[in-house]
Amino acid sequence: MDTPRRPLGYVVMGLIALALIAWLTGRYLVKRQLIRSLSSSDMAVRVEAAQKLLEMRKLEDSLPAQPIIRRSKTAEALGEIGSEEAMRILGVILRDQEDAPRRWARRALEKQGQRAVPTLLAAFPAGGDTLGQALEALGELGPSIAPRARFFMSDGSASDGAAAALSVAGPVGIDALLRACHNPDNGMRKAALGNLGGEGIEAAVQPALDNIRNPPHGSVKTAAIKALGLIGDRRAVPDLIPRLAETDFREAAVTSLGQIADPRAVEPILATMTATDKRYRPAAILALRRIGAPAIGSLVRELNSPEVLMRRGAAAALVGSDTPRVTGALASSLHDEDSKVRASAALALGWEANLDGVAPLVAALSDPSWEVVDAAVEALAEVGVRAMGRLQNVLRDPAQSLTVRYQVARAVAGMGHPAITALVAALSEPNPEVRKWSAVALGEIGFPDPAVIEALESLERTSEGDLNWVVQEQLRRLRRITSS
Repeated sequence: MDTPRRPLGYVVMGLIALALIAWLTGRYLVKRQLIRSLSSSDMAVRVEAAQKLLEMRKLEDSLPAQPIIRRSKTAEALGEIGSEEAMRILGVILRDQEDAPRRWARRALEKQGQRAVPTLLAAFPAGGDTLGQALEALGELGPSIAPRARFFMSDGSASDGAAAALSVAGPVGIDALLRACHNPDNGMRKAALGNLGGEGIEAAVQPALDNIRNPPHGSVKTAAIKALGLIGDRRAVPDLIPRLAETDFREAAVTSLGQIADPRAVEPILATMTATDKRYRPAAILALRRIGAPAIGSLVRELNSPEVLMRRGAAAALVGSDTPRVTGALASSLHDEDSKVRASAALALGWEANLDGVAPLVAALSDPSWEVVDAAVEALAEVGVRAMGRLQNVLRDPAQSLTVRYQVARAVAGMGHPAITALVAALSEPNPEVRKWSAVALGEIGFPDPAVIEALESLERTSEGDLNWVVQEQLRRLRRITSS
């Protein structure tokens, strides 16, 4: 008896299915059209489309697959809507992988004023560029964000961002950070010290010193040491120097002493230069460079130390010293038995117009260590075009080896564009070695200027043998650059 009714049931079910499919299809087509409207140049059209997608609860899921410009324009439209749901999705866009949508989301949130603070604070754990945009927006909102930011300081995942927000919230925020330096929570102390140091707040010197003298945790002590270096107050030096003897804090201490650049730190730092910690030694060398002129006398003295690590450190610390009074000592160090000392000494001789360093550096081009040779080449390039005449004399010297001439060409090429005029003129030199290696240097520079190519073509027509082949090779190189 049920059999006759079955076909009717199937028909009804089919009609329902077709209606459902039609409804879903229509909804899909509407959603697609609304998503397209998000790219409209008409703000009213974009706002209407975004509002409807919010009501359909389809906006958030659709955004990740959209082009960057559409995501950016959507953020702008959401800023006009300003509802709670719009704010929530702006928080999502603030975490976008691309910069443009993040910036538009930040601007849209700024328009909401204090209403946007929870959304901006919630972005802190994301870190990176998202945190940067959130902090920029909070900075625009001013001191009124401080109470809420203080609340987030107790959240381990957001404490760093909250501290950063307080650091841009004016005196109220700074005061909150200063008090946080003595909070029982270690994470809060670290975040506060780090941001006070980053902002160079002088009032943080005493709290930082308190955390060095009576640290609740080693990482807090490290944060306090780093903050003192960033603030750069010399009152911290007597407390930082003893930290050089503490292995766990040595690197942070020497970095901070270098940032403060107080001459009192020179000898204590040198006393640690025989340490074998690979991370500490570069930090110590950089610190001595930052201290600069007051350290030079001690560094020159240590170039003759019986300890090879001391000699290495002293030579490396003199790189960038830029003073004629170290040239003689560095030239002597080019004969040190240790190749790393020789390489650093060569680099230290390489400062602009240091003509007295040219002869010892040319001699170093024959060093058995490639590291020293490369350092000498780099240093000669740093001396610059004023050394060109002396280097051309090296090319003219028949006693010089092919290797030395090649390294001289590399050094001249390292001078870059400023050397081109002199090199083009040298293509007309009577000496064939000067012409050949000047052509090589022009090829190494790789600047396909018409005047350079014309001069090389002229030399190609008038040269023969090895010189002709070299010129042809440089022309091929420059023409490849031009064609690409």
